[in-house]
Amino acid sequence: MKKEEKVVLVVGLGRFGQSLCKTLSEFHNQVIAVDNDSECVEETAGLVDFCVQADATDAEALAKCGAKEADIAVVAIGESVEASILATTILKDLGVPYVIARAENDIHARVLARVGANRVIFPERDMGERLAQLLVHPWMSHFAQVPGSLFYVGEIRPIPEMVGKTLAELDFRIRYNAVVLTINRGGKRFIPRAETTIEAGDMILVAGQREDLTKWVEE
Repeated sequence: MKKEEKVVLVVGLGRFGQSLCKTLSEFHNQVIAVDNDSECVEETAGLVDFCVQADATDAEALAKCGAKEADIAVVAIGESVEASILATTILKDLGVPYVIARAENDIHARVLARVGANRVIFPERDMGERLAQLLVHPWMSHFAQVPGSLFYVGEIRPIPEMVGKTLAELDFRIRYNAVVLTINRGGKRFIPRAETTIEAGDMILVAGQREDLTKWVEE
C-alpha cells in the first residue's frame, strides 16, 4: 500500500455503501467492506480489496475483518438503527481514529454522536440540499466545499470588470471577499502576484464563502 493511501472500513453494503466503496477504491484507498448479507457481499467483492460477510454488531467479527487497522470507518447501515449504533460503538471501542456514521433521523444522529461518531451524515438529505443549491446556483457544480468550513474552492473565468486589471487594482480580497489561489493561462498554472494582470482567457482558481461568490460569479 502506498504511503498516501488510507485503509477505510465500510460497514453496510446497500446502495450507499456500495457506491462509497466504488468511489473510495477509484481514489486508491484500501477498502475493507463488511455486510451480513451474502448477496451484498458478492456484489461488492469486485470493487474492493477485501469483502467479508460478518455481523457488524459482533466486536470479535469486526476485529477479525481488520477494523483495528482502519484509518477511517464508515457505518453505512441504513435499515437497522440499533445495528448502526452498536457498530459505531464497537468501532470506537476498537480504536478506529475516525468513524463516520449514517443517520436516518435527528434522534438517531444525536445517539450516534453520543456513542462517539466523529461525524454524522444524512446521505439523502445532503444530496437533496446539494441538488437544490445546484439548481439555484449552477456555478456551484464547478466548486467544492472545503470540509469543515464555509469556504468553497473552484475555477472560473474572469468577469468583464476584471480583465486588464491587476489583482492590486481590483483589490480582490476587499472587493470580492475572495482569494485568488492560482491562475491557469494557456495550460500553465501559476501563483499570481499583486501586479499580475487578469487576461480574458485565464482560468482563475478562487476560494471564498458562498454568499460572497454568489454576488459576482453569477453575473
